[in-house]
Amino acid sequence: MNSPAASPPAVSPHVAPSRTTVRARAALQVELDGGGTARITELRAAVPVLPRRTGGSGRVVVVHLVGGAGGPLAGDDLGLDIVVGAGAHLVMRSVAATVALPGHGAGPSTFALRAQVGPAATLSFLPEPTVVARGARHRMTTEIILAADARLRYREEIILGRFGEPGGDLETSLRVDVDQAPGPAPTTDAAPGPRRRPLLHQELRLGPHVPGVAGPAVLAGARAVGSVLVAGPATGLEPVTAAVGDSVALMPLAGPGVLVCALADDALALRRRLDSLAGVLTGSLADPLPGGS
Repeated sequence: MNSPAASPPAVSPHVAPSRTTVRARAALQVELDGGGTARITELRAAVPVLPRRTGGSGRVVVVHLVGGAGGPLAGDDLGLDIVVGAGAHLVMRSVAATVALPGHGAGPSTFALRAQVGPAATLSFLPEPTVVARGARHRMTTEIILAADARLRYREEIILGRFGEPGGDLETSLRVDVDQAPGPAPTTDAAPGPRRRPLLHQELRLGPHVPGVAGPAVLAGARAVGSVLVAGPATGLEPVTAAVGDSVALMPLAGPGVLVCALADDALALRRRLDSLAGVLTGSLADPLPGGS
């Protein structure tokens, strides 16, 4: 006589299903070959961070980031390492917005970008916006090191919530440092100066639990916030003065460089406001793709 089958264990309706968090770090390196043409010398994808070459010629390489999965979700730890070799120009974009979602992992989701830009090289990092969905906790960290004669165009756009929903919690950290140009050997016993000097260090915290975030000193009711940094000792920017427009501001940096920040109600208005001041400053950093910004 067969024994009765064992009953499945009871599952409490209040226990959330488990999920394995994702840890992935991709890498991309661009160098000039002997003929002065930019080549990708390292391309390491790590799902869901998938860089793909999509264009470029001469000293310019265009790469798009493709999302290989939804999210990131809570607990996911993602990153990208970039090296731009001497004289090369890397234009980095993404095919779509990133949507940070809530999940069952411990801690926030994270995305960390680390980039080194070599002598006479250029990095144009121009992804689509990051959308922080309701209930999500997301952290973005960016560390960029520029050679003494390198150039940078960096865009960051944040949308708080999908359509018709409030946003989640977000922390961002942006740090850009410049290598000091080699100078003459010291003639005294004085200690050498720092190898790098800070160009821009800034942090931003947004979310429903941040005191005063909706007030006039921070978002003033806006759902979209962004910035464009055009910087590096070799940008060749003419001296500019600080300017304030309709929810957009331009701030000169000692670099030289310029930081443009803007607020808006949606992603389209945010891009237009950033471009209204930053677009005319890019010069030879302008996107080599026809019609793009």
